Amino acid sequence: MVSSFANYDIFSSPRSGRAKVLRRLRCHWLLEPAILCAVLAVLVSGAQAADLGDYQEPGFEPPAAPSSIWTGPYLGFETGASQTVTDVTAGGKSKDLSRVDAAFGLFGGYNWQVSRIVLGVEGGATYLGGREKGTHPTLGTVETGAKWTASAKARAGIPLGNFMPYLSAGLAATEHSLKANGKERTSVSVGPVIGGGLEVAFRDNWRLRADYTLTGIIDDKANYGGTSVERASGNQRFMIGVSRAF
Repeated sequence: MVSSFANYDIFSSPRSGRAKVLRRLRCHWLLEPAILCAVLAVLVSGAQAADLGDYQEPGFEPPAAPSSIWTGPYLGFETGASQTVTDVTAGGKSKDLSRVDAAFGLFGGYNWQVSRIVLGVEGGATYLGGREKGTHPTLGTVETGAKWTASAKARAGIPLGNFMPYLSAGLAATEHSLKANGKERTSVSVGPVIGGGLEVAFRDNWRLRADYTLTGIIDDKANYGGTSVERASGNQRFMIGVSRAF
């Protein structure tokens, strides 16, 4: 088991394998992260405008609600689509392998409402899919992929009645494997995870959410059958989740 967190930097220079992986994720994916950011920005600006529009009588302050529908613990299940991209470099030549799979997982956390912002912590575990097989110019047939990830994140959201757009950031431990030159190496590495989404609260403490997550998996170098091989990998996924608050 190998951890590469000490050498991991998701915001690396454009020449690195990590930067190429992030570009491939943006090119292959069906939904750009920028779209999600734009939606969240519109919702936030709408909330600010609504607050200005509600102000009618100077000096009047409505009584505070006894509690927020967003506070407290919750537990849920999610499913969706996951894409893992791995850049394999050997002998001065590189090959990108991309795999899209069905994904599913469990998540749970706790929220606090602080003024008009909801802050929270969340942990989760997700199955990401299988391995992708391809042909590398130097190594020949290679197989690579990530099967699972477990994360711990902080969240911040802006409640708009029963709706809450949010952003999240934290760390994730992710399994990743590469088979090349007759040798297979499997490692679990710790890397950054960022994301965002939109959550809707229903009756009886049930919630529905759409969530986008980007995870930096690994960036390391190792010997495979006498050949030095570099691998850099990242994952992104779009999930629909159902949870219940307690």
